[in-house]
Amino acid sequence: MEGNDFLGEEVSSNVQRYEKMLRHKTKDYFDAEAIEGIIDYYIQQDKLKKAIEAIEFGKELYPTNIPFWIKLAEVYVLSDRFLEAQDELEKAELYEPFNPELFLLKGEVSLNLSEDEEAEELFEKALMHADERLDMLFEIAYVYEDNDKFEEASKYFELIILEEPALEQAYYEIAHCSDLLGDYNKAIQYLNALIDIDPYNTGAWYNLGITYSKMSNFEKAIEAFDYCLVIEEEYTIARFNKANCLVELDKFSEAIPEYLSVIETEGGDSITFCNLAGCYERIGRLEDARTQYKKAAQLNPNLAEAWFGIGLTFEKELQFKEALQYFKRAILLEPDNLEFLLVLAECEYRLGFIKEAEDIYTKMTELDPGMMESWLDWSFLKYAEGDIKAAKELILKALLFDPSCHQYHFRLVVYLYELGEIKEAYKHLEFGLTLHFEDYFLIFEIEPKLRIVQDLINIIEAYRP
Repeated sequence: MEGNDFLGEEVSSNVQRYEKMLRHKTKDYFDAEAIEGIIDYYIQQDKLKKAIEAIEFGKELYPTNIPFWIKLAEVYVLSDRFLEAQDELEKAELYEPFNPELFLLKGEVSLNLSEDEEAEELFEKALMHADERLDMLFEIAYVYEDNDKFEEASKYFELIILEEPALEQAYYEIAHCSDLLGDYNKAIQYLNALIDIDPYNTGAWYNLGITYSKMSNFEKAIEAFDYCLVIEEEYTIARFNKANCLVELDKFSEAIPEYLSVIETEGGDSITFCNLAGCYERIGRLEDARTQYKKAAQLNPNLAEAWFGIGLTFEKELQFKEALQYFKRAILLEPDNLEFLLVLAECEYRLGFIKEAEDIYTKMTELDPGMMESWLDWSFLKYAEGDIKAAKELILKALLFDPSCHQYHFRLVVYLYELGEIKEAYKHLEFGLTLHFEDYFLIFEIEPKLRIVQDLINIIEAYRP
């Protein structure tokens, strides 16, 4: 929101008159309340230097107006000038020893100075003198939230619910704090408590769905989103997230009508079109996928995923030349995206651009030496080109970064056997079987003729669980 909208037309008019006064270097009269409004406007606009100037102007006109001192302390807090804020508040307290806002601000200063116990005592004083206890409980909780102290904030929101169980916002805030603390069960507990009070609360059902999604409990998340949609059919953000959960469960055909409904209601954005395209792609409807990816790219030309998706549809049709240009467009936008680079390297190789593919693998292994797929694919390129020794050296280098990767050991079995280093091959075979027996078939995927090597088969059988 604009500051004018937030603080009202009268404040906006006062700000304009005040700034005109400054420009013309005149002296106009403003009552104290008007100056406070001007200060709040500058704080809202994050123009803290101008806020301090307005406070000084107010102090000149009303030297005994304590709220100006408190406002100055507030600006100092926003500027991380906590000791100066503390000084202002100590002076103000001499004149207003029962001001709850003053104690609230002092508590915030103490929190920022890591004086947690003192902060808690000051917040208790703020509550003691507050006319509206619930409002002050919210204020204190928000101060703790702003300082990333979510457990303490949650305690105050729980107090609010004890005193006023119907205050919806407190339930959401506890769920939010619990979410940030990774305590999803507590978030679910309070969202369900809100639903018990108000079963038709779409926000509660929606947030419950989001929380279950974060727990990867996608079935329960879909159930929550469905309740949300029963209450309000055009709650499109719930439908969008339901579709995302269906994708997580590989239910692509079921996700498609949900995304289409979102697009019909909202008009569609680049992310929705991209997600819809991904569903079409996964069920083999490549033309439909390409159409949706293109819509996404048209809406947002900087969305690398859309260009990459177009390339994938061509690649799956074995149209590597057409795919290449779209992969390159995606990588221009995200040059260090390892997933994109891996697919681009394979595409270059398929088109016979060996050097270009190797340059990409070199970059990938430099960006992330622990990325298994880049070493395996690069070594396979060397193997396919007949340079088995180079293939072996690449995997040996990969093992320096991850010696417990069983895929590397199984791949070495193939390369070493082809090089005649049989004993060394069997050593890596045994090591790989010890790490992960079930994946021994990876050896035969690379070199099927090894299926008839009896000594190799005997070793595998000896390690079978």
